[in-house]
Amino acid sequence: MNTPQVWDRHAINAEIRRRGMTLTGIALDAGLYENACRQGLIGGSRPGAEAIAQALNIPFRVLFPTLYTRGRHNEVETTSAAGESGSAKVALNLDAAPGAP
Repeated sequence: MNTPQVWDRHAINAEIRRRGMTLTGIALDAGLYENACRQGLIGGSRPGAEAIAQALNIPFRVLFPTLYTRGRHNEVETTSAAGESGSAKVALNLDAAPGAP
């Protein structure tokens, strides 16, 4: 019987190297700063962690089941949508838009 893969930072790093990739390369390919993926492995950069999951083609919650659990993110939607901010500043900017009543 197959046991499910347990992904810790060492196993993730080994899989990245096994596929001939580097953390820096993944970060730069995703348009992030060089250390984003290294920070993502330890919980310091969600975009870095998302870039790793995308590069490995493994669902984000499978790779990082215990990290990045706070906030409005669920298992389906792992990133914020740009147009759905509940910020008061956004509301003020919309009211000040040209042609607003």
